[in-house]
Amino acid sequence: MGWIKYFGTRPYGWRDDHRSAILAQTTYQGTKPLKVKDLFPSLRIMENNKEQKDIKLEAGFNKLKSIAKRSD
Repeated sequence: MGWIKYFGTRPYGWRDDHRSAILAQTTYQGTKPLKVKDLFPSLRIMENNKEQKDIKLEAGFNKLKSIAKRSD
């Protein structure tokens, strides 16, 4: 039962989705902001489980936000 609970809060493959989300955010050239949580449901699950948030995932999202705010 412990593994069921674990994979309920950290879905299988979420790290691969996170890596793909970083690539999608940095290469996206559209007019509207890209919502990676709509593309990758596992990242939405991870975001919804704020009490068990992964430090690396949070750092990655913060880095994406800082890249998106730059106006080079």
